Amino acid sequence: MLNRIINSAKVAQIVCQGFLGVVLMAVAFQAAADVSLNTTVQKVESYLAEDGLRKTRLVPALEIIPGDELKYIVEYTNIGNTAVDKGSVVITDPIPADTIYLSGTAFGSGTEISFSADGGKAFSSERNLQVERNGEVVIARPADYTTIRWEFGPVLEPGQKGYVSFNVVLK
Repeated sequence: MLNRIINSAKVAQIVCQGFLGVVLMAVAFQAAADVSLNTTVQKVESYLAEDGLRKTRLVPALEIIPGDELKYIVEYTNIGNTAVDKGSVVITDPIPADTIYLSGTAFGSGTEISFSADGGKAFSSERNLQVERNGEVVIARPADYTTIRWEFGPVLEPGQKGYVSFNVVLK
């Protein structure tokens, strides 16, 4: 049924699929630095504002249907007493199954963002990512993306916080 409502159990499954890579990266650099990660997902809801303009807002993703837009937000905090070296923090997050990445929505201040279409084996910029389709090497489409990576350039000072994010559409 195309317009089925996906209940909170299915939402939890889709959300958890996106958390796996983030959790693994937290463990990987947790040993070297005290960096805490917290991932949330919210539904992007369109509404008509009082001024008559259509706007969007983030709401809890309790029930979702195919075509709904979701925003994944990974908040990070240096909870240690020392700075994390420049370039040593990398967050890698798989794009959840049953979703398609929305081009241009990946965000991370002070980061270099790259994408993978092979499950995270190789990364490239959005405009340079290539895949093989029908025997030809072509530029990947957002539906081909499997993983997003944020590489931090600046030093992460003690207590410093921030976030990275991306949006997807539920298939």
